[in-house]
Amino acid sequence: MEKKKELAWEERHPYGNLSYHTFLNDFEGVSSLQKTATKVALRVLKHHLEEAMGLELTDEQFMAIFFKVINLGPARPLGALSFQYGFVVPMQKTLQAHDLHCGVNEIFHFFNVRNFDNRRYNNLLLHVPHSSTLFPVESKVCFDDLDDEERLLIDYYTDELFIPEQTGEKIDAIVFPYCRLFCDVERLVNDPLEKEGLGISYSRWVEEDRYRETLRSFSSMSSAFKLYSDFHTEASLKLIEARGNILLIDCHSFSSVPNLLNSNPPDIDICIGYNDDETRPNKVVIGNIVQYFKSLGYKVGINTPFSNSKTFSVPSKYHSVMIEINKKLYMDELTREKSGGYNKLKQDVQSLYWKLLKTE
Repeated sequence: MEKKKELAWEERHPYGNLSYHTFLNDFEGVSSLQKTATKVALRVLKHHLEEAMGLELTDEQFMAIFFKVINLGPARPLGALSFQYGFVVPMQKTLQAHDLHCGVNEIFHFFNVRNFDNRRYNNLLLHVPHSSTLFPVESKVCFDDLDDEERLLIDYYTDELFIPEQTGEKIDAIVFPYCRLFCDVERLVNDPLEKEGLGISYSRWVEEDRYRETLRSFSSMSSAFKLYSDFHTEASLKLIEARGNILLIDCHSFSSVPNLLNSNPPDIDICIGYNDDETRPNKVVIGNIVQYFKSLGYKVGINTPFSNSKTFSVPSKYHSVMIEINKKLYMDELTREKSGGYNKLKQDVQSLYWKLLKTE
């Protein structure tokens, strides 16, 4: 077994390597900022710092804080004291010299963009719940038993579209190995869609003739729920074991023809979804994803007509975003064969990951 790389002291103690050079680097593609541009940039920065600190600053006070921040060097490795002596003490002296007696922590979080970058992630977890056409052997059911309506519900090839051939340390994936018609791991316990037969275990009444209807179901609730629980446990452990900040990407596709889930398919190529809770990514992350696909010529919907993203109950923080792709972009839904657009779409989707991951 390959020995794991030992982390440096500074990596294990981020507060012991406080470096505030975020604003010293030149802007990409900008050789120099003219005097007027610099004034405008600083005026905007001052306004947002005042919002963070909760008080108005004079220009002299703001410039004193600004120059103190950008001229601070890395703190000496003093453990828990690094933050105190590397930032708090010198900043307190600067504030007191300008008759300000608050705002040290606010200033730290405002300027410390590099160490607290919530626009990039250490790890991605690709969640693919609906790509499989397989059924458990003991169910004695197979894909051929599905009717045309049921076959439209499968997210064909999404495991191949979203998951790189080599995932590496930063990208992990979890794929449900069975068809969603047997068990839908995306559903909630007591999901409202249970009433329509579209819960964890699917069931629907099908008209046999003018006088008879037959209940179609491919699993019992107990057999489906066992798979559901096992998959949720596995996914939860992956989230807990991942290091750093994590983005879960909920990977889906949708049919371009009317189906059991959507009688009026949307005229979009890609839908981006997120939750209105603590798993929602930073709005810049969402904007970057939307802009990325739009720049490639795709028509993008945001939380409409599909909304929210898969979450798991774990005692650690992570973000989650859903990406739904129109099947017409990459396959023929009648023959279920890949189309000419498949390879380009795959490349476009997987190239997005490097815009979401942190660079070392």
